[in-house]
Amino acid sequence: MFSYFAKDLPVFMKKELEGLFEKLTPLLKKNAKYKMFALPLLFFSVINLILWLMMDGLAYGFLIVYALIAAIGVALYKESRHIKKQIRTIEQEHMVDRIQTSDVINDYQKKDYISIIKSQPRLSLQTFLQFLTEENDRKNRMTG
Repeated sequence: MFSYFAKDLPVFMKKELEGLFEKLTPLLKKNAKYKMFALPLLFFSVINLILWLMMDGLAYGFLIVYALIAAIGVALYKESRHIKKQIRTIEQEHMVDRIQTSDVINDYQKKDYISIIKSQPRLSLQTFLQFLTEENDRKNRMTG
């Protein structure tokens, strides 16, 4: 997944994003597995419950089985949402820590980047990449 995402990025960005994805990979896999099982279970049980209500010819034992399957599906889906929140938190913490440890960018700009990342989580990756670009440009100007 990372290689497809980062094929056109500069080397300094790839390096930083690899570190981020190394932290997130176990949670991303777990989240994908939970969703992969939760959605079919929910779909299967809801369709069968609707059919059961329409036909009214099935035994009540099936109703319990379908309700149990739906409950498992809902539990897995809720757990996947919880894991997704964990992923966002870890991602944000990594970005903020990386920005704070920069020696090249001044404190005022660091605070701006961090406030944008915290206030607009959907734009956090773009903001982080913008930070990395600015940091790299400043490093190049200092050395060259």
